[in-house]
Amino acid sequence: MKKPEPSRRTFFKGTAATSIGLAVAPHLLQGKTQAATSLSPAKAKPQEWRNKQPDMAYRMYGASGMMLSEVVQGTALWKDESYVKAFELGYERGVNFIDTSPAYENGQAEKLVGAYLKRSGNRDNLFVSNKISFYDEYLTQLSNCILNGLPSEKQASLKKEAREMIAERGILRPGHHFLYWPKQEEKIETTYIRYLVTKRYGGLKKWKSDIKKRMRELVDNSLKATQTDHFDLLYCPHGEAMPEMLEDENIRETLEELKEKGLIRFAALSMHNDVDGLLEQAIDLGFYDGAMFAYNIGNHAALDRLIYKANTKGMGIIAMKVARIISMEDTPQWRIDKLNTAIVGDMSKHAKAYLWALQNPNISCCISDMITPEMVIENTSVAGIKVDIPHI
Repeated sequence: MKKPEPSRRTFFKGTAATSIGLAVAPHLLQGKTQAATSLSPAKAKPQEWRNKQPDMAYRMYGASGMMLSEVVQGTALWKDESYVKAFELGYERGVNFIDTSPAYENGQAEKLVGAYLKRSGNRDNLFVSNKISFYDEYLTQLSNCILNGLPSEKQASLKKEAREMIAERGILRPGHHFLYWPKQEEKIETTYIRYLVTKRYGGLKKWKSDIKKRMRELVDNSLKATQTDHFDLLYCPHGEAMPEMLEDENIRETLEELKEKGLIRFAALSMHNDVDGLLEQAIDLGFYDGAMFAYNIGNHAALDRLIYKANTKGMGIIAMKVARIISMEDTPQWRIDKLNTAIVGDMSKHAKAYLWALQNPNISCCISDMITPEMVIENTSVAGIKVDIPHI
């Protein structure tokens, strides 16, 4: 596939619109950073490069040594080969990290990634991540065996206590919680109920062998689907909603076992709910190599301090839901105004959102579900650009 013209370098030097109508005011440009590394004082591994292209900027993922493109590929929406075609353009433009999950499109995304890796021969040219997406669901299934056997009044009492804990912690307070998709909040209550059930009636230790067996099965299934013998990064939990749930020894032990066997290189977690609470817990636990979470112009005030702290511990940080926060149907005007004040110029709001997030030097990269060539051009074109953001 021929790389579209004009190139990103030319794109940002001029004020004329590109083929998708983007331009950046010249006074915003402060030069490109082609190999930005983590600010972490933690001892980092030697830099590891894959698919390095001159028009892309890269940053180290924590202390891992992995030099990731500033914009990386998500596959949550991958349904057919047309999505793969868009990624092929991203690959040409220097994207070197692809993330998938067995939960995406009922497993279709994993299979498409696997078919692409086999067909292209690009496995060694890319960093590939996956998730133990159904770890939470399996624990919920086990805890429900206890919950459903309790008297109805006891079930009601546990559910009431869970809701009271959520309210007391202020998890759903404005500026802290954002709804990115329908029914997102249901997982919060389900998680808190599960926590109370296992705390009161036991289960995690009793079920330990079954839990670890299921986790390994899920990883094996994902390795087969993606047609690879290892993942560079594996997330567990995927989409966690309660800090205490990270204390499950099954997580740490299984991730360490997978590392020892060479099935994964690094371990991380992901979250959309109670992001700051979970990130702080992950930092304190000390065994995670990184995290991926919702980070955007809506919630950054609660996260910037923790992101810096994570960076000093050598954790890699991937920002997701960066543009989602300003593209939902109910997006309030203040978010758009805040973004336009921070990033001045004739760009789409999506490009501005990614450019804004990348100004945080403690972020490793932004993940984007780029499903069309236009989206690839738009989102990757902000990589490496430095701007002065006013205090707002």
